[in-house]
Amino acid sequence: MIADRIESIRCHNAGHWIFVDIMTEKGVRGIGEATYFPHPLAVRAVVDDLKFELVGDDPFRPEWHFNRLLKHHCIRDAVLMAALSAIDQALWDIKAKALDVPLWQLFGGRVRDKVRAILLIEAVSEAEIIEKSLAARDEGFTAIKIKPFIGNWTRRTGVDLITSVAAIVRNVREAVGWKMDMAIEIHRNLTPDIAEIFALEIAAVRPYFIEDPVLPFSIMANAQTAQRISGTVALAERNTNIWEFREYSDCPGVSILRPDVGLAGGFTQLKKISAIAESRHQRIVPHNFTSPVVTACHIQLAACTNNWDVQGYVREDRAPWNQVVKSINKLDKGFLAIPDAPGIGMELNDDYFQNAAYTPWGQAFGHGAGIGADGGIRHQ
Repeated sequence: MIADRIESIRCHNAGHWIFVDIMTEKGVRGIGEATYFPHPLAVRAVVDDLKFELVGDDPFRPEWHFNRLLKHHCIRDAVLMAALSAIDQALWDIKAKALDVPLWQLFGGRVRDKVRAILLIEAVSEAEIIEKSLAARDEGFTAIKIKPFIGNWTRRTGVDLITSVAAIVRNVREAVGWKMDMAIEIHRNLTPDIAEIFALEIAAVRPYFIEDPVLPFSIMANAQTAQRISGTVALAERNTNIWEFREYSDCPGVSILRPDVGLAGGFTQLKKISAIAESRHQRIVPHNFTSPVVTACHIQLAACTNNWDVQGYVREDRAPWNQVVKSINKLDKGFLAIPDAPGIGMELNDDYFQNAAYTPWGQAFGHGAGIGADGGIRHQ
């Protein structure tokens, strides 16, 4: 006998954020977020197709639904995986709420009391990076991530590019001192050989990790780059399934995996990805760039996952982060609180979506690729 059934599935857009909202016949509501942020309307279209396979069914079987939908649809690309990820989050949210427990209770209980955050420093100049890094340190953060490829870096070439970007990294380290962990976001801007040289240039600052040195399309190329680089390398934020993550985990040189709960299969797959990594003494540092909903989901996983390291974090005490949900995740001196509320501990602010606008990615962010001095595409 089915105790409850799925009554409706809706999507909500807020800019480039896309949320799935599932309601049961007994009035239990679950939410999830898909992080295919360049094209959220594509995710909405997939969810609209999938809902006909879910409405009227048992909401308390998220693992079964995930695998049924994954294997039923023969083109398993990032759009489908993002849609399935959001649906999976919402179904687990429903299950935990129906049982009146936080979601981490369903996955073995808490293994930590709070979650260390690594703050993304969003800046457009070296001075701003340093200013915001110092502010983060004074606020209590013990880890930051900087993006030193700024300004007209695409116009720089060879030794000029490497030395100028490395100088920024060294200057930030000198400013914040040696008690703060500092990760370096390369953002896929280099080739394997240049990434190796760059890593040597910044080795003295002891990066906490070096993130995404090269384009993600080739697991082999990424793994070889990781093996050649001196230091810790974090990879795979664009990957979408346990099979790809297992291949990464098998590769020497890969120390940190970066699954995203809104793209890599929701709770159902991220627990498995974490277990794969744990068996090889690898850490999880999830990709976390969008709304407080994804952060809340990651906090639930961090609470019950041994090898979860630091939680990627963007400031939520600003619009639209603090408008799209009823309350943001609680942060205290660089640590995120683990909620005891049922489900994922987060609720959408329905009123916000009445006036939320959407602008196509290319219109909102330009052509999206940096142009080099020769007119070619440099941004990766």
